[in-house]
Amino acid sequence: MRGAVQQALLKAAESIVLDDRSIPQPRAGEALVRIRSVGVCGSDMHMYRFGQIGGIRIDDAGGPFVPGHEAAGIVEAVGEGVSADLVGRRVAIEPTINCGQCPWCLAGQANVCPHHTFLGLPGCDGALRQYMTHPARLCVPVGDELTDDELVMLEPLAIAVHALDRAGWAGGQGALVLGAGPIGLSILCLLASAGADPIVVTDKLDYRLNLASELGATCTLNPTRDDVPAAVKKIGGGYGLPFVFEAVGEQQTFEHMVACAAPAGIVAVVGISASDHLGFPHAPARRKGLDLRMVRRSNHTLERALRWAKSRHLPLGRFITHHYPLADVQKAYDQVSRYADGVVKSVIQP
Repeated sequence: MRGAVQQALLKAAESIVLDDRSIPQPRAGEALVRIRSVGVCGSDMHMYRFGQIGGIRIDDAGGPFVPGHEAAGIVEAVGEGVSADLVGRRVAIEPTINCGQCPWCLAGQANVCPHHTFLGLPGCDGALRQYMTHPARLCVPVGDELTDDELVMLEPLAIAVHALDRAGWAGGQGALVLGAGPIGLSILCLLASAGADPIVVTDKLDYRLNLASELGATCTLNPTRDDVPAAVKKIGGGYGLPFVFEAVGEQQTFEHMVACAAPAGIVAVVGISASDHLGFPHAPARRKGLDLRMVRRSNHTLERALRWAKSRHLPLGRFITHHYPLADVQKAYDQVSRYADGVVKSVIQP
């Protein structure tokens, strides 16, 4: 397969350009995927706005690189050692390329593999291109039950599944979700589909809170006008809620996760701090005996997310508010960066 195709390159903070490249050829163990849709993720915004995320910088790529990791497409060809049955299949993409051999991979903790690369971060060009190669073992075949939009949402949903795993949440228990972006809303959908009660969701954007209510939140709070800790304590019988999912990564939500958790509560931190620091009052966290659990990406949960999306009829399509062609990738990133025009999730269609 030959020919020139387009890709988006992140050159510097807030600077994306289009470039041509030849269609890559799959090597042994790889699949060639024609990309149909790519979601713009909140974590992409860290690299786009600030030129870094978690200590990883654009400069680490040694030049412009291709971002994007929430992707779905169709397999066009496969390399040596890959079954030809994969050709023509729609696939969702697992973006963490783990080594598969270290103690953590062998223990089923691929998300913390010290030797991994991650799609769309320096060292591994991402999915904002018309064609890409990817390890075939990380291309999850899907049927026709979900749209391309819904397939893009499987990666955030897989993170939400892992967050519930890490927290040890069991059906019916009440929870607080701090942040109504795609990750927070994914957590909300899982909680609601499993009968959680109450489910409290906070966000500074009312249109996202309205969507959260439609997706199953029993109470929504806006910290710009509501006393979130006081309200959550009241809802929790004066003590707060036993499970808190932090999905923002800001100082205020770090403080709220401690203030709103009930004694012996479990706090799952999913949000990524732009300052790379997590700070909260020590005394109340210690006195409550809170269990703080860090959530890094997903962990062998993409296929479970797919099963749950289908069996629970999760309304993933409701998250998608905007579509853009690859030519408008800069516009799409600017929109998400500014929370403009009621954006929840933007999808780019290469």
